[in-house]
This record gives sequence, structure tokens and C-alpha cells, in this order.
Amino acid sequence: MPAKAPQTVTFAPPTDAPSEDSPHKVAFTQTDAGATFAAGSGERYERQRVLGQGGMGTVVLVRDRTVGRFVALKQLNDDEGADEESLARFAREARVQGQLEHPAIVPVYDAGTGPDRKPFFTMKRVRGQSLQEVLALAAAGAPTGFSRRKLLSAFSQLCAAAHYAHERGVVHRDIKPTNIMLGAYGEVYLLDWGVAKVAGEPRERQRSDEKIDAAAGVHTGYGAVVGTLTTMAPEQAVGGEVDARTDVYALGAVLFEILTLQAFHPKGEFDEVVRQITTGVEARPSVRAPDAEVPPELEQLCVEATRLQPADRLASAMILRERIESYLDGDRDLELRRRSAREHAEAARAAADEALGDGGRAVPDEEAARSAALGEVGKALALDPDNRDALGTLVRLLTSPPTTTPRDVAVEQKAAHRKNIRRGGIAAAVVYGYISLNALSTWRLGVHDVRTFAIAHVLWALAFVASVVTVLRPSYATLLATFALGLTTSAYVTRVYGPYILVSTLITMHAVLFAFVRDWKPRLAVIGLSSIAWTLSVFGDSLGVFPEVVRFADGDMTIRSSVLALPATATTVYLYAAVLASIVAPAVVVGALRSAYQESELAMRLQSWQLRRLVAGGSRREGDPPRPRGRIDARPTATGGSPPRGRSRA
Repeated sequence: MPAKAPQTVTFAPPTDAPSEDSPHKVAFTQTDAGATFAAGSGERYERQRVLGQGGMGTVVLVRDRTVGRFVALKQLNDDEGADEESLARFAREARVQGQLEHPAIVPVYDAGTGPDRKPFFTMKRVRGQSLQEVLALAAAGAPTGFSRRKLLSAFSQLCAAAHYAHERGVVHRDIKPTNIMLGAYGEVYLLDWGVAKVAGEPRERQRSDEKIDAAAGVHTGYGAVVGTLTTMAPEQAVGGEVDARTDVYALGAVLFEILTLQAFHPKGEFDEVVRQITTGVEARPSVRAPDAEVPPELEQLCVEATRLQPADRLASAMILRERIESYLDGDRDLELRRRSAREHAEAARAAADEALGDGGRAVPDEEAARSAALGEVGKALALDPDNRDALGTLVRLLTSPPTTTPRDVAVEQKAAHRKNIRRGGIAAAVVYGYISLNALSTWRLGVHDVRTFAIAHVLWALAFVASVVTVLRPSYATLLATFALGLTTSAYVTRVYGPYILVSTLITMHAVLFAFVRDWKPRLAVIGLSSIAWTLSVFGDSLGVFPEVVRFADGDMTIRSSVLALPATATTVYLYAAVLASIVAPAVVVGALRSAYQESELAMRLQSWQLRRLVAGGSRREGDPPRPRGRIDARPTATGGSPPRGRSRA
């Protein structure tokens, strides 16, 4: 059988020269469907080693002797043969990639036929890792050298390259992590334009024998379905018409994988995966990967870029890029704030460790260490309210009170203590002042022993003066002096009324009111002295301290005062007023103290309520709205809208 004469695929310039204002369209001129390259390579390229091999071609590292550089040379595999279809597809790939001059698209340098009569084309050699490799390392918890911000910045460049191709009438149709190369110096490349669709190219040419990538664990299919199922748009999966929005879908799928480290589409049998793609895939990271902590503006982008119907998606890859850049403009500042917050949180943790010591052991300067720790916690939370390290340190400090009272707290406590002593002085002044003024009423009862009457009221007056001094110069010394004078006078009144009428009430009132002192030692002193005064009052006549006023005989208790005449009506009114005052005064004082205590208790509960919400989000009560299961960043979305609620599926 005679050998078929070689035919040529030419690389002619576009028929319509582009203007400066509009990009040129990629053109494909072909003299025949089967072809070899017209130009020969001679001995220009020196083979070094194989860089990679695909289903149709092999990429070899070669040295360009003419220019003196290393380039990547791609040529058809031996098993592809020299049939017209394979040659045409190979030439088409070189043609499309060669006309797309963009920093993120690998440039084609040369094309021709080698000494072995195999077609080839050379292109820039790219170094780095594929996005797939980077994401796999991140998913395994291994260091990658790429933060989320860096990956999003690279993704933005990828969107720009896709939009550049779209403006020139080319749809990539196979954008996926394995076709994205990340260099060590910030380079980003969109690789493998072998299945790209060129505007104006006959549909039959694109249906030829192109395959679905089987790397995702699905069966290989043939025909009109072209691309990779892990990122394939619904219209592409059913062999429908594709356009720039098909690549937008694939970009959204790549973005989803960057954010969640999960493939956007599930793996499985071909028919089942296609069914899920064409019925709609959940695109919200907060639902599928709540632990990924994806900000709502990025989640919204995943949803908008991967909507089921092309008309409902983001209109172009450039819009996707602009939205990513808008997020990054704010995120760069956010990252700086978070980095600074982490530094303050680490300093807070170190200071807290110093303050708490080992097992709660006191440290030499606990106050300074606690102050430093709380100050650093405040700075960290001001920069990043969600910093868990700072919140954890705050919890440790709040749940481990200081072993020694800080100086500032001691000063505040002292001021509050003086205020309470002043209140006690005011209450005592009111009571003793009332009793002193009551001397006129007592005189009307008829005084037989003026000396005893005068001594009692002089003592009451001295107690009143001591209470006024307590108000003006509050201290335990003046307060206890007031108590001692009042209690002494109460016991002395036994000479007038005996122990069972007013004296018991007065002593009880002193014991109750003065027992509100803060320290336990004065409280014990108050109780002890009150008990002694009452004992002396009851048994004083037996000891010869007081004259006999009360006599028990034949079931009667007789009170015979040597000081007062005690007329019936006047004495009744007098005793009523005196006992009423002893009832009202303690009730008023105790009520005031109880109100002050209640205010302090409420203030502490309010502080506790706020701290619970600061540290742990508070406790949910009946009637409160349910909390979301996944954590969502509280910052507003880039569009000013609410976080996505879901996607309807046609």
C-alpha cells in the first residue's frame, strides 16, 4: 500500500488583525485534518529527561542549543501513531496555547517535526507543585508553604488567565487542581489546553475522540462529554453547549476545594456522578465542611459560581476575580490583625503561666503577672475576638482567683469598708440622737434619782458624739467606741427599768447592728461584749452592781424603780415609743444593708453574664434562636448581603 504523502498544518496569523482596544480572537487555520509539522527541529534540541506523560503526549526536558536554555518539548506518544485525528488534535493544542499570551499561560516557543518525524512543540519549562499536590498535603496536615491567603491570591491570577482566554474565544473545559501549577516565586500557570473549545470551530472537531479524565475514580467515557468530573459543569456533563460560564463553574469548584480541602463533586460510578452533577451539588462549605471556618463572602462565591443553570452563575471569571480581590484587600488587614492577636495571645499565656504558678502556688509578683496577662488578653481579643488561645487564657485567669488581693482591689475594698462604717455611724447617730432627745419624755415620768438619770443621758450623749465622729472619720476604732458607749449605757439603764423591759431590747439591737462589721474578730467582740452586758444586767443586783428593781413573788413580777415614778399612762406611751424605735431602727438599717448587698450581688451576676458570653458564647435559654452548627465568620459579606441560605435545584 503506498505511503500517504505528508500533509501540513500551518500556523497562520488570525485573518482579522486585532485593534488596540479589542483582543484578537484565536484562529485555527488548517489545510488538512491530518498533518505533521512543517518545520523540522534538526539538532537544535538536546534531550535530557522525561518530565511527564499523558494520554496523548509526552513532555521531555530538552536543551535549546540555539538559545542556550532548557525548555519543555511535547510530542505525540508512540502509541498515538500518525493518524490525521491525533495529528490535528496535537497541532490544535499547540495553536491554541501558542496564541494565548498571558503570564499564567505557558508560552509556546517553537513547533515542528523532529528527526523521528514526530510532531512536537516546545514551551516554557515550569517548575513547582500542582495545586492538587498542595491541597493533598494540606488535607494530610503536612506543611505546604501556602496559606489560604496565598492560594486565594494564586486563584485570582487563575481567574484572570481564564477570562483572558474567554475574551479570545477559548473555553478551557478542563480547569482542575491537577492542571494548575504553583511556582516557588509566586508563578501560577493554567496548563493543558488540549481539550479547549475555540469559538467558531466546528462542533464535530471537538467531539472526535476526547476523553473524560478518569483520575477521579470514574469510568472513562467518549464522545461529546469532555473534561474532568470533579470540576465539570452540568451542561458539560450532558454534552451540551459550553461557554465561559462553564469554566466559571470549574473555577468555583476549585475554589471550594481550596477552602475545604474536599473535592466539589463526589467520586463514584460515571452515571451516578453525572446524575448528582446535573441535579445540583451542595456548594456551601458551612454545610459540608463546618470546621473549615470559611468566611461568608467566600462561601457566597462558591454558591454563585456553581449554580445549576449557567444563566444564574457569575457572568464571568473576571467578576469572580474581582470578588476574590475585594475579599483579599480586607483579608490582608485581617490577617495582620490576627497575626498580631496571636502574638499578644502567646504573651498572655506566658504571663498567665507565671501568675498561676505550679498548681496554684503563689508567685513573688502575682499581681504584675496577672495585670500583664489580662492586658495582653485584652489586646488579643480587640484584634481578633475569636482568638481561642486568648479566650482560653481568660478562662484560666477568671476561674483561678488571685491568692493575694491586688493593691487596687484592696484600695477599693477599703473605700467601700469606710463607706459602710460611715453608714453604721449614721444609723447609730440617729438612734442615740433619738434617745437623747427622749430625755424630756423620760423627765415627765417623774425623776426621783436625778444623779442616775443624768449619768444615763450623759452616756447616751457621749455615744451620739462618738457616732458623729464615726461619720466624719470612719474607722473601726470610732465605731467600736460608739458600740462600747451605747452598750454600756444600755446595761446602765438596768438601774432604771430592770433587765427585762428596755435593756434586753437595747442590748439585742446593739448586738445585731454592730455584728455587720466586716472582720470576724470585731464581730466576735461585739457578740461577746453584748453577752457580758446582758449577763451583768440580769445578775447585777445579786452582785451588788445594780439595785434590786425587779422582784418575783407569788407568781408576780414587780418592777420598782428608784429612779422614775413610772405613772401608768405616761410610762405606757414612753415604753411604746421606745420599743417602736428599737423595732424600726434595726429594720431600717438591716434593710439598707440588704439593699446594698443586693445591688452588689446583681452587679456580680451581670458581670458573670457578660463574661459567659465573652468567653463561651453564653448559655442558651428557652426562647432564644438556635445557634448554627457550623462556625461562620461574623464579618459582613462583600456584597453587603446575608450569608447564603441554600440553593434551589431544578
